[in-house]
Amino acid sequence: RSRGSGYARTFGNQQLGLLLSRAHATVISSEAELEKIVIELVKLVNELDEFLESEIMPEGVFLVTKRAVKQSKKLQFYGSEADFLVFKRRDRRQHCHVIELKDGDAFDTKKAAAEHRSVHSFVSQNAAHLHFTVSVHFVAFNQTNRQTIHDGFKHKVPIAECMTGKEFCNLLEIDYEKIMRMRKEDCEMNFSDFVDELLKIENVRKHLRKRRWDREDGVT
Repeated sequence: RSRGSGYARTFGNQQLGLLLSRAHATVISSEAELEKIVIELVKLVNELDEFLESEIMPEGVFLVTKRAVKQSKKLQFYGSEADFLVFKRRDRRQHCHVIELKDGDAFDTKKAAAEHRSVHSFVSQNAAHLHFTVSVHFVAFNQTNRQTIHDGFKHKVPIAECMTGKEFCNLLEIDYEKIMRMRKEDCEMNFSDFVDELLKIENVRKHLRKRRWDREDGVT
């Protein structure tokens, strides 16, 4: 059964159920949208195997997507993978950052522990091919405090591996404030669209009118 029917049963209204289902899908898609924004702002490595053949990478910041990792013949993932690899060379120092990117920051204990094992398994499997120093980072993009992220992962992710959205943008050398402004505009549009659709539902309008009349009659 669809999620919409579940919401409809809970709230007793088919139209409201469908609207809440759409809202839920929008929440899920927001993380994919965040990844798209990041990808547009950073130089991509499309041929990962060729990139890994060079012991000295070019100066700069280079992003590898999950798709590019899966297309690699050098790296092994077998279900253990991260959202991004970030290769960075500055001041003659080069490093590989293995990134798990999250829009939220609260996860159940089993999921947090499993994701931590998965990312570290990926690093262990591919240590021989990542001829750079390597670190793992779990990014909660909307959080500004590492301790809060650590708590959200139920302490299954060491605080040293937790990374805020601003720290992530600093790593990539992209504008954190610009991204936040873009996402705020999306939030405002989502809010407006949701309320507009909500008010199209006759039972919702009736309920709001009744509440207004009750207030006017002094009923609380």
